[in-house]
Formats: sequence, structure tokens, C-alpha cells
Amino acid sequence: MTADERAEVLQAARSLAKEFAEVGPGADAENRFPVELVARYKDSGLVPLAVPKKYGGTGADIWTTTLVSRELAKGDPAIALAFNMHQTMVGIFRNLLDEPTRERVFGQVVNERQIICGPFSEDRAGLTGLADTIAVPDGNGGWRVSGRKTWATLCLGADIVAFNATITEPDGALPGDFQDHASREAVFVLPMDSPGISVVETWDTMGMRATGTHTVVFDDAPAPADSYGGNFRQGLFGEFEWASMSFAGVYCGLAEKAYLETREILKKKTLGATMEGSDVALKGIGYVQQGLGRMCLETEAAIRTLEATARILVDGRDAEWNPIARTAFLDVAKVTTTETAIRVTDTALRLVGGSSFRRGHVLERLYRDARGGPFHPMTTEQAYDLLGRSELGLLGAP
Repeated sequence: MTADERAEVLQAARSLAKEFAEVGPGADAENRFPVELVARYKDSGLVPLAVPKKYGGTGADIWTTTLVSRELAKGDPAIALAFNMHQTMVGIFRNLLDEPTRERVFGQVVNERQIICGPFSEDRAGLTGLADTIAVPDGNGGWRVSGRKTWATLCLGADIVAFNATITEPDGALPGDFQDHASREAVFVLPMDSPGISVVETWDTMGMRATGTHTVVFDDAPAPADSYGGNFRQGLFGEFEWASMSFAGVYCGLAEKAYLETREILKKKTLGATMEGSDVALKGIGYVQQGLGRMCLETEAAIRTLEATARILVDGRDAEWNPIARTAFLDVAKVTTTETAIRVTDTALRLVGGSSFRRGHVLERLYRDARGGPFHPMTTEQAYDLLGRSELGLLGAP
């Protein structure tokens, strides 16, 4: 992208973020995905953002795509996280899908402004578990798909659903061997309104309530031959940066929003007459000044970590990492931003005081939303574990 093209998409994101900010509080309170924003997202011009120019897209690299997610999150992080799913899937598809499938899907994204959701997790074990969803050969080159996908963020606003399923024997039997099972996991891409596909509204959580992360059910859904998108395990994790960096962008924007909201409140809030004086302003209290300074530093450190990781990827220096631990090294940005968001929102409530503890206060909502960060793959604990094993030489030589 040119500098002007990047400036244009970032301005579009900032404009849309204002609408996210207006709708976000109500969507959170009502625990609903704001479907009314789907048309606005499509009108914003951001739908083909990460589609390469050779397919007619905007051609944003991973850094620009991350910046867009970060800007949208400054409006409302939950709504931003929902639409971020689409960009994550487009980025992963750049190298994951077979070329015919990629051309078809990217054509739908560019020409029809279609939006993608990508549920790859299941109740049993999330993303790391082998798919219990099955694709049984139909004898005509296609399959019949049955199963349930949880964590289906954006499913109520999506035109396309991408998911993983294990291709069975013709009689529907799963392979007994673990490695064989893993090798048969494939990516499928289907229209969301395909026969046999439905959404069960199961999302009721502490935070990120506006994401609409419900459950998608496949009930003997027909999947024609051209819905096949390639091997899942080999493909997805090789493109994992499009997940880790985009999640990091959202939570970085969340931390920035929390910091800025707190700073403005502290500039203006006064306690009135107290034992310490006739009109005590919060900004004049030492621990408040220090606490805000710590919030500023931690937020700035997260911003810099995010940018540094993006530069490493753009420059190709990630080739220096132990490839077995690559996902964990990618996750440095996601873990840093999500843990920062948790600490910053926690400090925000402490500094602003009890008013921020009330339901509906902007900081109360950001505090809850921040708690979703550790659960995104790789989870924080999985990243720590993989990095530790890598550094102890337990994964093989770099």
C-alpha cells in the first residue's frame, strides 16, 4: 500500500470507531451483536482490506491491518473484535487456501463485500483439540458435515463460514490413529445460509458481550467439492500471525481507550470538601499521579511491542525464531497487549474510585472486556509453556 492508501483506511477506521463507541454500551448491556453495523462496515470500504491487490483487494500488510483493528477498538473493543475476525480469516486465507478456493472467496469479499467468520474451536478442547466435527464423503466428490463450532465470533454478521472438520472414511468412521486423524483435518468454506447450517445463541459472558460469539451447528450440511480449502493443521498455524497480531491490535486499542478515558476523568474529577481541604482534585493526589504515570508507561510499552513485532514480521526476521516455537514468539505481542489491558483497566478503577464500579460505566465495561484477552489462542498459559520448553531445549534445536 502507498502512504496515502494507508492513511485513507486508517481514517475510515477512525470514522467507523465513532459509531462503534455510540452503539457499544447498549450492545453490551443487551448482550447482543449489533447487526445494524454490518452494513456500515461494508460501506466503510474496509471489507477487502487484507485481500492482496492481485485479487482486487486493498492489499494491506499485517501491520496496517493491525492498526485498523487498534483504531476500531478505541471506539468499542468488543465490536472491533467481532469484525476483526473477518480480517483475521482473510489474512490467514492468503496462504492457507488452495488457489481455486482462494480466488473464489476473495472474489466474493472484493466484489460482493461478503464477510467471513471462522469458528475452529469446539467445546472439548478449543483450537488445539482435533476436530470432532466430521465431513463424511458423499460419493460425488463432496461431503456431508456434522458437528458444532463454538467461539463463532461474528457469525450473526457473516456471509461465509470457514471451519475445520475431519474427513472420515466413507462409512463415517474416524481414523483411530492420532496422526492420521490430524492429517485428515481440512478447511471448508461455505455460505453461511447453506442448508444444514444454523446458529444457536449461546453467548452470555463476563465481557466482550457484543461480539456475538455464538455456536454454529452443522446438521448433515452439504459441502461440495469446491468448498475444500486444504489441510488445516499445516496451514493455519503457518499463518498464525494474522490471529495473534490482530488480537493484539484490538487489546492494545482497549488499553489505550482505558488510559485516555481515565486521564480525562482524573483531570476533571474533584472530591469537594474533605478532611484534606475545601476542594480536593484527584489530579493533585500523589498516588493518582503515579498511578496514571504507570498506566501511561505500560500502555506505551504495549504499543511499542506491537509495532516491533510487526516490523520483525514485515522484515522477515521471524525466520530467526525456533520454528517449533514460532506461534509462542508471535504471541509475545498478544500476551503483552492483553496482560497490559488487564493491568491498565484494573488501575483505572482503583484511581477513579467507586463510581467506575457501577454497571454501565465505560471503565467497568473495559475492565470486563479486557478479561477476554488470555483466552484467545494461543492462550497466555500456552504461550508461556511453549516458550519455556523452547528455551530449555525441550523442543529440538532452533
